[in-house]
Amino acid sequence: MHLEQLRLFAELVNHGSYTKTADVLGVSKAYISKQIKALESDLKCQLLLRNTRSMRLTSAGATLNERAQKLTSFWQETQQLIQRQEEELEGVVRFTAPTGLMQSALFQLVEVTHKMYPGIELVCETGNETHNLVSEPYDFAIRITNTPPQDMVAVNLMTSNYVCCASPKFIAEHGQPTVPAELNDFSCISLFYWRNWSFMESGKHAEVSVNPKYQFSDNSLLKQASLAGLGITRLPKYLIEEELAAGSLVPILKDYQGESRDVYLLYPQDLNRSERVKRILNVVKQCFAQD
Repeated sequence: MHLEQLRLFAELVNHGSYTKTADVLGVSKAYISKQIKALESDLKCQLLLRNTRSMRLTSAGATLNERAQKLTSFWQETQQLIQRQEEELEGVVRFTAPTGLMQSALFQLVEVTHKMYPGIELVCETGNETHNLVSEPYDFAIRITNTPPQDMVAVNLMTSNYVCCASPKFIAEHGQPTVPAELNDFSCISLFYWRNWSFMESGKHAEVSVNPKYQFSDNSLLKQASLAGLGITRLPKYLIEEELAAGSLVPILKDYQGESRDVYLLYPQDLNRSERVKRILNVVKQCFAQD
Protein backbone atom coordinates (compact mmCIF):
# COMPACT_ATOMS: atom_id res chain seq x y z
CA MET A 1 0.00 0.00 0.00
CA HIS A 2 2.87 2.39 0.79
CA LEU A 3 4.35 1.72 -2.65
CA GLU A 4 1.08 2.73 -4.31
CA GLN A 5 0.80 5.82 -2.10
CA LEU A 6 4.34 6.89 -3.00
CA ARG A 7 3.62 6.44 -6.69
CA LEU A 8 0.41 8.48 -6.33
CA PHE A 9 2.36 11.20 -4.54
CA ALA A 10 5.00 11.29 -7.30
CA GLU A 11 2.35 11.43 -10.03
CA LEU A 12 0.49 14.20 -8.18
CA VAL A 13 3.65 16.29 -8.01
CA ASN A 14 4.41 15.67 -11.68
CA HIS A 15 0.94 16.67 -12.89
CA GLY A 16 0.45 19.51 -10.43
CA SER A 17 -3.23 18.93 -9.66
CA TYR A 18 -5.59 16.31 -8.25
CA THR A 19 -7.93 16.62 -11.23
CA LYS A 20 -5.29 16.02 -13.90
CA THR A 21 -3.70 13.19 -11.92
CA ALA A 22 -7.08 11.48 -11.51
CA ASP A 23 -7.76 11.77 -15.25
CA VAL A 24 -4.35 10.40 -16.23
CA LEU A 25 -4.42 7.47 -13.79
CA GLY A 26 -8.10 6.64 -14.20
CA VAL A 27 -9.01 6.96 -10.52
CA SER A 28 -11.08 9.45 -8.56
CA LYS A 29 -9.81 12.64 -6.89
CA ALA A 30 -11.29 11.37 -3.62
CA TYR A 31 -9.16 8.23 -3.83
CA ILE A 32 -5.98 10.23 -4.41
CA SER A 33 -6.79 12.59 -1.55
CA LYS A 34 -7.45 9.66 0.80
CA GLN A 35 -4.13 7.99 -0.03
CA ILE A 36 -2.10 11.20 0.35
CA LYS A 37 -3.71 11.86 3.74
CA ALA A 38 -2.89 8.29 4.80
CA LEU A 39 0.72 8.80 3.70
CA GLU A 40 0.96 12.04 5.68
CA SER A 41 -0.55 10.30 8.69
CA ASP A 42 1.99 7.47 8.55
CA LEU A 43 4.90 9.90 8.13
CA LYS A 44 3.47 12.24 10.78
CA CYS A 45 4.10 15.34 8.66
CA GLN A 46 2.45 17.50 6.03
CA LEU A 47 3.67 16.92 2.49
CA LEU A 48 1.60 19.43 0.52
CA LEU A 49 0.26 22.95 1.01
CA ARG A 50 -2.85 23.38 -1.07
CA ASN A 51 -5.53 26.00 -1.72
CA THR A 52 -8.21 26.39 -4.39
CA ARG A 53 -5.70 27.63 -7.00
CA SER A 54 -2.32 26.08 -6.32
CA MET A 55 -0.38 23.34 -4.62
CA ARG A 56 3.24 23.29 -3.41
CA LEU A 57 5.51 20.94 -1.53
CA THR A 58 6.57 21.36 2.07
CA SER A 59 10.23 20.70 2.87
CA ALA A 60 9.29 17.17 3.94
CA GLY A 61 7.31 16.78 0.72
CA ALA A 62 10.30 17.86 -1.38
CA THR A 63 12.52 15.29 0.34
CA LEU A 64 9.95 12.53 -0.15
CA ASN A 65 9.36 13.54 -3.76
CA GLU A 66 13.04 13.06 -4.63
CA ARG A 67 12.91 9.48 -3.32
CA ALA A 68 9.44 8.82 -4.71
CA GLN A 69 10.46 9.81 -8.24
CA LYS A 70 13.35 7.32 -8.17
CA LEU A 71 11.03 4.63 -6.82
CA THR A 72 8.44 5.39 -9.50
CA SER A 73 11.06 5.12 -12.26
CA PHE A 74 12.19 1.77 -10.87
CA TRP A 75 8.59 0.56 -10.68
CA GLN A 76 7.83 1.61 -14.25
CA GLU A 77 10.89 -0.20 -15.59
CA THR A 78 9.98 -3.33 -13.65
CA GLN A 79 6.39 -3.14 -14.82
CA GLN A 80 7.47 -2.98 -18.44
CA LEU A 81 9.51 -6.15 -18.02
CA ILE A 82 6.72 -8.24 -16.50
CA GLN A 83 3.83 -6.96 -18.62
CA ARG A 84 4.94 -7.87 -22.11
CA GLN A 85 1.95 -10.12 -22.52
CA GLU A 86 -0.33 -7.27 -21.46
CA GLU A 87 1.25 -4.93 -23.99
CA GLU A 88 0.78 -7.50 -26.73
CA LEU A 89 -2.95 -7.29 -26.05
CA GLU A 90 -3.38 -10.98 -25.35
CA GLY A 91 -5.32 -12.68 -22.60
CA VAL A 92 -8.73 -12.79 -20.95
CA VAL A 93 -10.98 -9.85 -20.00
CA ARG A 94 -13.89 -10.79 -17.71
CA PHE A 95 -16.94 -8.64 -17.02
CA THR A 96 -20.61 -8.76 -16.07
CA ALA A 97 -23.56 -7.03 -17.76
CA PRO A 98 -27.36 -7.19 -17.93
CA THR A 99 -28.56 -9.59 -20.60
CA GLY A 100 -30.62 -6.98 -22.48
CA LEU A 101 -27.75 -4.52 -22.73
CA MET A 102 -25.40 -7.26 -23.86
CA GLN A 103 -27.84 -8.19 -26.62
CA SER A 104 -28.23 -4.61 -27.82
CA ALA A 105 -25.64 -1.85 -27.38
CA LEU A 106 -22.90 -4.02 -25.92
CA PHE A 107 -22.80 -6.68 -28.61
CA GLN A 108 -20.74 -4.22 -30.65
CA LEU A 109 -18.04 -4.84 -28.04
CA VAL A 110 -17.73 -8.46 -29.19
CA GLU A 111 -17.62 -7.49 -32.86
CA VAL A 112 -15.05 -4.71 -32.38
CA THR A 113 -12.85 -6.88 -30.16
CA HIS A 114 -12.96 -9.72 -32.69
CA LYS A 115 -11.83 -7.35 -35.43
CA MET A 116 -9.34 -5.08 -33.65
CA TYR A 117 -7.96 -7.24 -30.82
CA PRO A 118 -7.98 -10.89 -31.94
CA GLY A 119 -5.65 -11.87 -29.10
CA ILE A 120 -8.14 -10.77 -26.40
CA GLU A 121 -10.65 -13.31 -25.09
CA LEU A 122 -13.91 -11.90 -23.70
CA VAL A 123 -15.75 -13.68 -20.90
CA CYS A 124 -19.10 -12.09 -20.03
CA GLU A 125 -21.53 -13.23 -17.33
CA THR A 126 -25.02 -11.90 -17.97
CA GLY A 127 -27.77 -11.75 -15.39
CA ASN A 128 -28.94 -9.74 -12.42
CA GLU A 129 -26.47 -10.80 -9.73
CA THR A 130 -24.29 -8.02 -8.33
CA HIS A 131 -20.71 -9.26 -8.18
CA ASN A 132 -17.93 -7.96 -5.95
CA LEU A 133 -15.35 -6.54 -8.36
CA VAL A 134 -12.59 -6.64 -5.73
CA SER A 135 -12.89 -10.21 -4.45
CA GLU A 136 -14.17 -11.82 -7.66
CA PRO A 137 -12.18 -12.15 -10.91
CA TYR A 138 -13.99 -9.51 -12.97
CA ASP A 139 -12.23 -6.59 -14.64
CA PHE A 140 -15.35 -4.41 -14.86
CA ALA A 141 -19.14 -4.43 -14.75
CA ILE A 142 -22.03 -2.72 -16.52
CA ARG A 143 -24.83 -1.99 -14.07
CA ILE A 144 -28.18 -0.24 -14.19
CA THR A 145 -28.43 1.81 -11.01
CA ASN A 146 -28.93 5.32 -9.72
CA THR A 147 -26.57 4.71 -6.78
CA PRO A 148 -23.20 3.44 -8.05
CA PRO A 149 -20.80 2.15 -5.37
CA GLN A 150 -18.51 4.80 -3.91
CA ASP A 151 -15.43 2.57 -3.88
CA MET A 152 -15.45 2.08 -7.67
CA VAL A 153 -14.65 4.28 -10.64
CA ALA A 154 -18.14 4.93 -12.08
CA VAL A 155 -18.59 6.21 -15.64
CA ASN A 156 -22.14 7.18 -16.60
CA LEU A 157 -22.79 5.63 -20.01
CA MET A 158 -26.45 6.47 -20.61
CA THR A 159 -29.87 6.91 -19.02
CA SER A 160 -32.27 4.03 -19.46
CA ASN A 161 -35.92 5.15 -19.73
CA TYR A 162 -38.66 2.65 -18.92
CA VAL A 163 -41.82 2.29 -20.99
CA CYS A 164 -45.12 0.66 -20.06
CA CYS A 165 -46.35 -1.32 -23.03
CA ALA A 166 -48.60 -4.11 -24.26
CA SER A 167 -49.32 -5.89 -27.52
CA PRO A 168 -52.07 -4.61 -29.87
CA LYS A 169 -53.85 -7.93 -29.32
CA PHE A 170 -53.98 -7.44 -25.56
CA ILE A 171 -55.21 -3.85 -25.89
CA ALA A 172 -57.92 -4.88 -28.38
CA GLU A 173 -59.19 -7.59 -26.04
CA HIS A 174 -58.81 -5.90 -22.66
CA GLY A 175 -58.39 -2.16 -23.21
CA GLN A 176 -55.73 -0.18 -21.35
CA PRO A 177 -55.42 1.92 -18.17
CA THR A 178 -55.71 5.70 -18.39
CA VAL A 179 -53.94 6.38 -15.07
CA PRO A 180 -51.25 4.35 -13.24
CA ALA A 181 -53.64 3.51 -10.39
CA GLU A 182 -55.69 1.40 -12.82
CA LEU A 183 -52.80 -0.96 -13.62
CA ASN A 184 -53.99 -3.57 -11.13
CA ASP A 185 -57.29 -3.82 -13.01
CA PHE A 186 -55.30 -5.48 -15.82
CA SER A 187 -53.01 -8.47 -16.19
CA CYS A 188 -49.46 -7.25 -15.49
CA ILE A 189 -46.09 -8.85 -16.13
CA SER A 190 -43.24 -7.85 -13.83
CA LEU A 191 -39.79 -8.68 -12.54
CA PHE A 192 -40.38 -10.49 -9.26
CA TYR A 193 -37.93 -8.24 -7.42
CA TRP A 194 -39.16 -4.91 -8.86
CA ARG A 195 -42.93 -4.60 -8.56
CA ASN A 196 -43.10 -0.91 -7.62
CA TRP A 197 -43.61 1.05 -10.84
CA SER A 198 -42.95 4.81 -10.67
CA PHE A 199 -44.37 7.55 -12.90
CA MET A 200 -44.22 11.33 -13.19
CA GLU A 201 -46.96 13.67 -14.43
CA SER A 202 -46.65 17.47 -14.34
CA GLY A 203 -43.88 17.18 -11.75
CA LYS A 204 -45.94 14.90 -9.49
CA HIS A 205 -44.70 11.46 -8.53
CA ALA A 206 -46.95 8.40 -8.54
CA GLU A 207 -45.96 4.89 -7.55
CA VAL A 208 -48.00 1.73 -8.04
CA SER A 209 -47.28 -1.60 -6.39
CA VAL A 210 -48.50 -3.96 -9.08
CA ASN A 211 -49.92 -7.42 -8.40
CA PRO A 212 -48.50 -9.20 -11.45
CA LYS A 213 -50.13 -12.27 -12.93
CA TYR A 214 -46.75 -13.31 -14.31
CA GLN A 215 -43.36 -12.72 -12.72
CA PHE A 216 -39.90 -13.39 -14.16
CA SER A 217 -36.28 -12.65 -13.28
CA ASP A 218 -35.21 -11.39 -16.71
CA ASN A 219 -36.44 -8.56 -18.95
CA SER A 220 -36.24 -10.72 -22.08
CA LEU A 221 -38.96 -12.98 -20.65
CA LEU A 222 -41.13 -9.97 -19.82
CA LYS A 223 -40.78 -8.86 -23.42
CA GLN A 224 -41.65 -12.30 -24.77
CA ALA A 225 -44.71 -12.60 -22.54
CA SER A 226 -45.94 -9.14 -23.52
CA LEU A 227 -45.49 -9.88 -27.24
CA ALA A 228 -47.60 -13.02 -26.69
CA GLY A 229 -50.45 -10.82 -25.45
CA LEU A 230 -50.29 -11.95 -21.82
CA GLY A 231 -50.43 -8.51 -20.24
CA ILE A 232 -48.93 -5.10 -19.60
CA THR A 233 -45.27 -4.85 -18.74
CA ARG A 234 -42.60 -2.22 -18.16
CA LEU A 235 -39.30 -2.47 -20.02
CA PRO A 236 -36.22 -0.34 -20.75
CA LYS A 237 -36.72 1.45 -24.06
CA TYR A 238 -33.41 0.23 -25.51
CA LEU A 239 -34.77 -3.34 -25.32
CA ILE A 240 -37.99 -2.72 -27.27
CA GLU A 241 -37.13 0.05 -29.75
CA GLU A 242 -37.63 -2.24 -32.76
CA GLU A 243 -40.95 -3.57 -31.42
CA LEU A 244 -42.24 -0.06 -30.72
CA ALA A 245 -41.24 1.06 -34.22
CA ALA A 246 -42.90 -1.99 -35.79
CA GLY A 247 -46.04 -1.66 -33.68
CA SER A 248 -45.79 -5.14 -32.18
CA LEU A 249 -45.67 -3.43 -28.79
CA VAL A 250 -47.64 -0.26 -28.04
CA PRO A 251 -46.73 2.27 -25.32
CA ILE A 252 -49.48 2.93 -22.79
CA LEU A 253 -49.91 5.64 -20.14
CA LYS A 254 -48.17 7.98 -22.60
CA ASP A 255 -49.19 11.05 -20.58
CA TYR A 256 -46.97 9.81 -17.75
CA GLN A 257 -43.19 9.79 -17.75
CA GLY A 258 -41.84 6.40 -16.74
CA GLU A 259 -39.00 5.75 -14.37
CA SER A 260 -35.42 6.14 -15.55
CA ARG A 261 -32.17 4.63 -14.32
CA ASP A 262 -28.56 5.29 -15.22
CA VAL A 263 -26.25 2.78 -16.85
CA TYR A 264 -22.76 2.78 -15.34
CA LEU A 265 -19.43 1.29 -16.30
CA LEU A 266 -17.80 0.26 -13.01
CA TYR A 267 -14.25 -0.87 -12.36
CA PRO A 268 -11.90 -0.95 -9.33
CA GLN A 269 -9.41 1.77 -8.49
CA ASP A 270 -6.33 0.19 -10.05
CA LEU A 271 -3.16 2.07 -10.99
CA ASN A 272 -1.73 -0.97 -12.79
CA ARG A 273 -4.62 -1.90 -15.05
CA SER A 274 -3.49 -4.02 -17.99
CA GLU A 275 -3.42 -2.53 -21.46
CA ARG A 276 -5.93 -5.07 -22.77
CA VAL A 277 -8.47 -4.05 -20.12
CA LYS A 278 -7.90 -0.36 -20.89
CA ARG A 279 -8.59 -1.01 -24.58
CA ILE A 280 -11.81 -2.90 -23.83
CA LEU A 281 -13.00 -0.18 -21.43
CA ASN A 282 -12.51 2.36 -24.23
CA VAL A 283 -14.53 0.22 -26.64
CA VAL A 284 -17.38 -0.01 -24.11
CA LYS A 285 -17.48 3.78 -23.83
CA GLN A 286 -17.47 4.12 -27.62
CA CYS A 287 -20.39 1.68 -27.97
CA PHE A 288 -22.58 3.93 -25.83
CA ALA A 289 -21.21 7.20 -27.25
CA GLN A 290 -22.42 6.11 -30.69
CA ASP A 291 -25.91 5.45 -29.32
